[in-house]
Amino acid sequence: MIRVLGIHASPRKYGNSFKLLWIALRAAENEGAETEIIHLYDYNIGPCFACYSDYYLNCRYPKERKECPLSGVDGFGEVAEKILASDAVVFSTPVYWFMASGVLKNLFDRMTSLENMIYHVGRSLLDGKVAGVIAVGEEAGAAMALSWALLTLVNMGFHIPAWGTTYYHGKGDVLEDKQAVSDAYNLGLNIVRATKRLRGSNEAPWYRFIGEDEYESLVEEARKVAEKNKAEQRRERPWLK
Repeated sequence: MIRVLGIHASPRKYGNSFKLLWIALRAAENEGAETEIIHLYDYNIGPCFACYSDYYLNCRYPKERKECPLSGVDGFGEVAEKILASDAVVFSTPVYWFMASGVLKNLFDRMTSLENMIYHVGRSLLDGKVAGVIAVGEEAGAAMALSWALLTLVNMGFHIPAWGTTYYHGKGDVLEDKQAVSDAYNLGLNIVRATKRLRGSNEAPWYRFIGEDEYESLVEEARKVAEKNKAEQRRERPWLK
């Protein structure tokens, strides 16, 4: 069974961001997945304490390190366990001042502890999972929120499938916008389809550290190729100094 978690980052459990998330997860169910929606405002997730900035090995998933100052203090652990138990996650947020809601930003910051396990166990705990993002808001805010979320998720180890984003700029009921509804439905379908195709390919982590010898060899080869190209282009562009 493929498990898809929907994370709703609005205090309004009936608004447009919820409606699109519900549609996406209904599509995932129609594709054979088991789904669950949680509302971030039901959890008290505080801001990150930036332990990573003091020393990168300080940052661990709190369940693995009981002395983490935030371990058991708020609701992050419960949400994190739901994320880890899921094959795919759909994040849905309203737009507040050209960006995602603050509660989603707090969650993403705290998810650093899951990604940073790559330094402790050789793999991000999010490595190979699939994600989709929904943003609802006026003006260019939805595009900005999506760009931030997608860049962050990809660098945590998530895969984003084709049509893995949905946005809505209108002020009215999103359910009256056939394009937005269709986009959300296809997001849900493709989340599950991508997960099915990736299954069996995640034994090895998608990110690996380069050994010192391999690093030096790659750098030397890249430098030689670049210098060769530079010499050739100098002949083609004699006006350069």
